[in-house]
Amino acid sequence: MEITSFYLPTKFIFGPGSLVRLGRESREIGQRAVLVTGSSSMHRTGVLDRVTRDLEANGVSVAVFDKIEPNPRASTIDEGGSLARQEKANLIIGLGGGSAMDAAKGIALASSDTEPIWRYVTDKVSVTGPVPLLMLVPTVAASGSEANNGAVITNWNTGEKSVLNSPHLFARVSIIDPELTLTLPQKPTAQGGVDIFCHLVECYLTTAESAPLTDGIMETAMRMVVESLPRALEEPHNIEARTSLSWASTIACSQFATLGGGNGSMTLHGIEHPLSGRYDIAHGDGLAALLPAWMKYTLPARSGRFHRLGKEVFGQENGIRATENWLQRVGMKLRLEPLGIEMERLSEIAACAVRTAPWLKYHPRQLDEMTIKHLYQASF
Repeated sequence: MEITSFYLPTKFIFGPGSLVRLGRESREIGQRAVLVTGSSSMHRTGVLDRVTRDLEANGVSVAVFDKIEPNPRASTIDEGGSLARQEKANLIIGLGGGSAMDAAKGIALASSDTEPIWRYVTDKVSVTGPVPLLMLVPTVAASGSEANNGAVITNWNTGEKSVLNSPHLFARVSIIDPELTLTLPQKPTAQGGVDIFCHLVECYLTTAESAPLTDGIMETAMRMVVESLPRALEEPHNIEARTSLSWASTIACSQFATLGGGNGSMTLHGIEHPLSGRYDIAHGDGLAALLPAWMKYTLPARSGRFHRLGKEVFGQENGIRATENWLQRVGMKLRLEPLGIEMERLSEIAACAVRTAPWLKYHPRQLDEMTIKHLYQASF
């Protein structure tokens, strides 16, 4: 077994009502904050006003940057970085879904000097200035960005969407309050649930060896999503279902999910990113449309893992059929064509996937441009 390294320097505050801790936690780590968000719902529900009042009451000055798009763009992050430098911010707070949290991470890094954030993605430039500390507050159970040091950023000019990793992108504090997800509409709730499931199932199915602890963590978290997402859609104010989804979201894309030795690769994410990066579709929709074809392609190399998925997560024999039935149940049995993807651009998009997702080489079967194009076509 390979040596396992576990490093997660984030303080997690979890539970319904935990947002009340934001002001007092903030004052311990920074006095000049930029609050990053993009969701109009933060204004509509009063959450943004509540947070800014709490910060000011605790002696933290705050500037609001509320321009974040669903697939956060490098140009917007650069603008936020400039604001953070102007404000001399020593704390960046990401409030919202994965896009707001990833953008907050990018803004923190971009504020350290005047380099465009995309250079950190493509050229791996070194950080030369001080990086503000991060606090992350998810309002959607989906990305799990509050528990890792990665950020997904889109270059709208090139249509590329890529992952930026840096030790500076770990949050100092993450506050996960499931009450913040109660007002989330059905569609983003379902999209988020698919994202959580994929974070888990991709690594679970592609791993080369079974590890009892890792398998147990992933299977439990997947069952939580499979069982809780339909309940949250049927009863949007079911705090128990929302809390289960929030727990699963935080665990799924963190080092906790691979604690125990087993580890695969999120190759489905790698082939989806060029779709949402070019067409600005919801990430969860792209994943849902591609998941069945990706599973069927992976099956010959990992048949035992698929059997175990069916048995341990769904209580059924056929893991692929069970997954497709679940997607149908939660309204996420999707295809690429209705999402606006253009058939004539599939070769170009497949080439982008290979270029921007180097971890595709770790898939148990070859994922070259031709194969990825075929997977897109099978999902059309």
